[in-house]
Amino acid sequence: MTSRPLRRVAAALAAIGLACVSADALAEPVRILVSAGNKLGLPAERPLKFADNDAKRVRDVMVSLGGVRSEHAFFLNEPNRGALFAAIDRAKAEAQRHRAEEVTLVFYFSGHGDRDALHLGADRVLVSELSSKLAEVPAGLRIAVTDACRATREKGFTADEPFSISATMIPQASGQVWLHASSDGEAAQESDELQGAIFTHAWLSGLRGAADTNGDARVTLDESFAFAHSQTLIRSAKSSGVMQKPEAVMTLREAAPVVLTQTSARVASVTLPRARDTHFLVYSAGAKSVLSELWGSPDRALTLRVPPGRYVVHRRAGAAGSVAQIAIAEGESRRLEERDFTASSLEVVARKGDDPDRAEPAPAAPRHELSAGYDAGVNARTGFVHGPRATYAHAWRWLALTVGGGAELTGRSLADKDESLVGGYGRAGVELRLPAGAFTFRAGAGGRAGLVVQTVAPTGAAAASGAASETKSAFAFGPEVVVAGRLALSRAWFADLSATGGVSFLREEGALTGISGAVGALALGARF
Repeated sequence: MTSRPLRRVAAALAAIGLACVSADALAEPVRILVSAGNKLGLPAERPLKFADNDAKRVRDVMVSLGGVRSEHAFFLNEPNRGALFAAIDRAKAEAQRHRAEEVTLVFYFSGHGDRDALHLGADRVLVSELSSKLAEVPAGLRIAVTDACRATREKGFTADEPFSISATMIPQASGQVWLHASSDGEAAQESDELQGAIFTHAWLSGLRGAADTNGDARVTLDESFAFAHSQTLIRSAKSSGVMQKPEAVMTLREAAPVVLTQTSARVASVTLPRARDTHFLVYSAGAKSVLSELWGSPDRALTLRVPPGRYVVHRRAGAAGSVAQIAIAEGESRRLEERDFTASSLEVVARKGDDPDRAEPAPAAPRHELSAGYDAGVNARTGFVHGPRATYAHAWRWLALTVGGGAELTGRSLADKDESLVGGYGRAGVELRLPAGAFTFRAGAGGRAGLVVQTVAPTGAAAASGAASETKSAFAFGPEVVVAGRLALSRAWFADLSATGGVSFLREEGALTGISGAVGALALGARF
């Protein structure tokens, strides 16, 4: 028979076990994504071009900015009913490892459909059936986004005003939200120029930061839908003349705004200039699809969060077109300004939008630099020194190799003579460069070598006694370091402010002498 003390120990161990189970159930909040794209619909429906690309982009944005871990993102290409429901079952299994109120389920579908069903090839999955299946996932908040027709017409879903939903990444809202690309009876449209569905492109542009109207680096559900709603209306009206009006249906209880993306994640950011009635298209360089499409605002600069890489930005304003090409690294912020754009006809811009591979390449970043300036400073021997300088650099984004030369003029007066020194030198070095928009920080090291000519003229009693002036020359060499700041004045022109320190060694009266010094310089230059 078990003694009372043993029963107490067993009870304590059981309590600890329950606490561990409870701790597992209180794992960190989780977001689960099921993203599906179906180009093929019913036999009579024309295949779509970009449904799979749309689903991939949704997955990429939600993983990079939306708090979805990659292992919780289920991407499906051309699924049938069985594959789609199996993915939802996997989402259900993952959700069951957490408390329901800590789970957010996001479902996305791009493909054919009608007002009652989604078309997965020859399968028709009723929206009511899909809703019931999603309800099996124990999640406090479910968000479903469908970019599919809600009429028996080509993909191209009557619209309520953008609704007010305000969530943190930790779910503080519960219920269910459906975002439809078009209203009941309407077609959801694709765009060859965007290489994707109009609504999805607008929604993703908003999630990348374009919809962040208050600038808090968080895009909420209501911000994203309001942005996608307005941009879809504009694009559909301008491109096809057929209005596409997105619609939201929701049953939601919220304690805080629903944040879909946090744009402060360590990706990269591109800030577009403030502009009125200006249309921007952002391409990933070498790709055939538009990463983002948006219209400029005169009230605020629009910032997009994008993966590191190279991008082409097309700008259209009235009858004028222009293009800019940029390369950005992880965590880097790049603000585009007027000087970054080069003029291009609208015909060329439009052709680039249709097929960037046929586009005229954006101008390459210039590699060559020439600058000229003037030095002024001190050295340990004569005091004040000054003289002109010129520099050539072959530059990359982070590194530059430099060669150049100049002159150095200095002198001093002693008790019985005046000494003047004139030097000519060449220099070479390597620089590290850290660009930050229009400003670039430079730091480097190298060496210089040249000839110094010394002239000694007697003064006072020595001059009266008839002593002659003497001129000598010596080879001088030594290391130097430089720190500098550069301000871009335009795409081609720049101004540099630098400080250089070093030691010059020369042989004087049979011994090697080192003369330390430092100079500051202001220079103007050009890139080509």
